[in-house]
Amino acid sequence: MPSQAISLLASEKTGKDWMDSVLPILWEGLCTELGFSAGVVVLKAEGEDSFYESASFGYGEDGFYYSFLNRGSDHWEELMHSPEPVVFSGKEFELFGKNTNACAIRISSKKTEIGFLLAEMEEASHLPFAIFLSLFADKIGTEWAKSKPSLEVSDSMREGNSHSLYRKEIPNLDLARREFASQKVLTILGQAGSGKKTLAKWIHQSHLPGAPFLVVESLPEHFGKLEKALSHWGAESRQGSLVLVGIQALSLGQQQILSDWWTKSGYTGSLFLLGSEESGQELLPEFERFLRKNSLVLPSLRFLPKTKLQSLVQAIFEELCDSQNRSGLQLGDRSLQELVSRGYAENFTDLRNAILTGILTCRTNQVEPADLEPGKSKMDLEIPDAEDLDLRRGTEALERQKILLAMRIFSGNQIRMAKALGISRGSLQYKMKQLGLM
Repeated sequence: MPSQAISLLASEKTGKDWMDSVLPILWEGLCTELGFSAGVVVLKAEGEDSFYESASFGYGEDGFYYSFLNRGSDHWEELMHSPEPVVFSGKEFELFGKNTNACAIRISSKKTEIGFLLAEMEEASHLPFAIFLSLFADKIGTEWAKSKPSLEVSDSMREGNSHSLYRKEIPNLDLARREFASQKVLTILGQAGSGKKTLAKWIHQSHLPGAPFLVVESLPEHFGKLEKALSHWGAESRQGSLVLVGIQALSLGQQQILSDWWTKSGYTGSLFLLGSEESGQELLPEFERFLRKNSLVLPSLRFLPKTKLQSLVQAIFEELCDSQNRSGLQLGDRSLQELVSRGYAENFTDLRNAILTGILTCRTNQVEPADLEPGKSKMDLEIPDAEDLDLRRGTEALERQKILLAMRIFSGNQIRMAKALGISRGSLQYKMKQLGLM
């Protein structure tokens, strides 16, 4: 057995640590030692319905790309469902090498297909290599399973993360949660990006785990349509929670209809009302009392003590490094001070985007102030919750997510990004400019 293979299989590192630090480096050495012309490991991204290039060898600047293995193609399906290695002849398929054949093996974890590995070689017989590559695919599947986080607890529910640190700074949170358990209504006010929906979802999951959670970003202006919509939303959320966003921008008529619906409809679920702390609209006295029945005001980041903000920045940095597969990346002291000293008009959104800008821009092992370019910080990177009903915002955010995923996978190489996204390089550049990504 090759010495590189022994290192790969015998390393003391496991799980995500093995996937991030051992696999990419030693895959290249393994391919070299076995005499492969090129080779790649393609794996499913954590928490996403997409695949990324985990390790590659021999493809040059343009990188790995095979059109015949596009996701959903016949050959993709064949590979993903074949228990045996699949051979692609260089005479029939357009491979990277000029005189090579390719041996591809699917990678499974707990009976789920999570990707494949492929090696190009000039030898006519693939059998000796296929046996070892199959064992190696099993090893990857085992470590991938160890690296996958538990699906039972969402990020916002975990203690010790950035959201839990921020929750500790919210005045009267425990009292509001107790009142919510009995009254089943809670108003959450705060500036844009202060985490109102995230907090609502956390409280919902704490009291009503597994129940429906429906977010509505805008209400119909027509009164008849609003009454009908509330009836439908109430039926859909049932014993769960209905979340109405932007409630302090409602007209007097909308306020009256919403108040009447809550008191007279017999709705059996819970209600979250989200809005800004400052209202530019006149409020009906009964609606204002309704909002104040059980309410929270989320603090702005600029009012947090410096030490608290530093801890928050560090927690967000570590979470984003993990999500971007940049383990080992450090946040320099000057960069930390730069992030703490800034003002964040949109709170969490601005702060997370500023940190993510540094992570995506950094080309060393430490994020420096030069990587934190303010001009790139206006990126709405968060995909709206699946329960949100804003199609335009969801489509735009999804495009951002896919482009940023390609940027991470291909280290900003626009030729490779465009190929993977299925668009021209010009179209990619146009979209990136529109979305504030360049």
